[in-house]
Amino acid sequence: MQLKKLTHLYKYLLSILLLGTFSFLINYHYGFIGLMPMDNTVLYNGGYRILNGYIPFNDYWLVTGPLLDYLNALFFQLFDLSWNSFIIHSSFFNVLFGVSSYLLFLQLKLSNKYSLIYSAFISILFYPVVGTPFVDHHSTFFLILAFYSLILAINKKQYSYYIIIPILFCLSFLSKQTPAVYGLFAVIILILTFCYFDKKNAKKIIYYSLIGSLIAFFLLFLFFLITKINLSNFFTQSLIAFFLLFLFFLITKINLSNFFTQYFLFAGSIGDHRFSVYELNLFQEILSFKFIFYFVFILMLILFNLITKKNSKKEEVFTIVISILLASVLIFHQFYTLNQKYIFFLIPYLCGITHIFYNKSFNKNYFLIFSILLCIFSVTKYHLRFNEQRKFNELENIDISKAVDAKDLSQSLRGLKWITSQNPENPKQELENLKEVVNFLKFDSTRKVLITDYQVLAPISGIYDFSPNQWHHPTVSFPLQGQKYFETYKQFFIENLKKNEIQFILETSESGQTITGLILDESCIQKKRFNEMLIKISLLNNCEDLK
Repeated sequence: MQLKKLTHLYKYLLSILLLGTFSFLINYHYGFIGLMPMDNTVLYNGGYRILNGYIPFNDYWLVTGPLLDYLNALFFQLFDLSWNSFIIHSSFFNVLFGVSSYLLFLQLKLSNKYSLIYSAFISILFYPVVGTPFVDHHSTFFLILAFYSLILAINKKQYSYYIIIPILFCLSFLSKQTPAVYGLFAVIILILTFCYFDKKNAKKIIYYSLIGSLIAFFLLFLFFLITKINLSNFFTQSLIAFFLLFLFFLITKINLSNFFTQYFLFAGSIGDHRFSVYELNLFQEILSFKFIFYFVFILMLILFNLITKKNSKKEEVFTIVISILLASVLIFHQFYTLNQKYIFFLIPYLCGITHIFYNKSFNKNYFLIFSILLCIFSVTKYHLRFNEQRKFNELENIDISKAVDAKDLSQSLRGLKWITSQNPENPKQELENLKEVVNFLKFDSTRKVLITDYQVLAPISGIYDFSPNQWHHPTVSFPLQGQKYFETYKQFFIENLKKNEIQFILETSESGQTITGLILDESCIQKKRFNEMLIKISLLNNCEDLK
């Protein structure tokens, strides 16, 4: 008996080792192939900023989560400031996601073989589609772990998982506001609904699930008011999460007023703006996620059959409901953000859940076999499109074989196959232009701002860019004239220039249009082209904006 247990243990450990190695290597491979200059390098510079002692929201305007800047700084500190360390970060999280999915499937009684296969598929379509650390992926990662924890809490009746859930949502929110907020509302509804069906343990579930949840304090008060649960015991425990958030702001020295304005007020206005201009094509959106919707439909059929059966377990019903809501939250997030699509890893996850509960509703395996084949087909399809062709990074119709080694720009970028959508035909020339910029930055000692999509330039030049922004997407990363909070942002921008005694601004722009020109009045700036890529902007301090 003991030998059999050891054999099973070694089998699972070997599976985890194989899965972890695969998950790491597949992302590590694709993380070095091509890039989208802004989106793939902004967090590289973010980690570099933290290493140099600068504070998000205080020293630079930020509308996404600060957590990734600190995590990148940690990986740079542990290893070195290089593209290699950067990709190790995202690869590590791909491993965590793959292994977490594997352990979840095992806990839900799926065989080791299929648990391993579905988890490997998930790891193929999760982080490799972008390769580099990315705010949406980290936020989604922590959100999904919260949903996994809820599934395990319900199925295993281990209340410690309810403590983990709000902490994971805090991490998700500090990575990016959405989809964290959507997922939080969904989980609160799920927990309260489950409490209704499990009245015997309802108080204990609520007690543990709200430890550490600052956002849920109001809901907590209402719940205790109705159920008359002892408040003093709960609040003693709930101080844990409050302390963690307080400690985060205390250590990082982030200004709470700046954090609230940039991360809540302006970030919320971005969604309002997107909704106002977005025309929903429901058929097209459904078509984009057709394979996900297929598995959601199958799960809904299984769910209906389970509900109509008198002997169905509520744990099984809620596992399916949680999975459907998880897919719904992420689909809604994709509709709402209008960003590149990245949630196709849901297909193998939903197929795995379908596999677990299939025999509860169907006697024949025809649909199951078809579903597995469909899963394999879709994973292959999106692997080729997003990993091989690098669609997420806007390289889908570009000849990636023309890429050149970025070590020509810096040894810290060694191994990165440099090719972008901005100059796909001649990446070598793009690097040559950037080398001119780097040489100028290295040897010019004046205090200057660097605003660029190529956010590796400051780190490889060994300078700080003093850019008032982390991201440079007008209307999305910062407000423009006529948008809400523009005056607040403009004041932040100008104060940043004055505080750092900036003499001029450098921007990489081949078109001649500049970010600075969108913020400061034309009477305040004087442009001069330095080379094909670089524009030097002198600041005229006698103008109205800069007085």
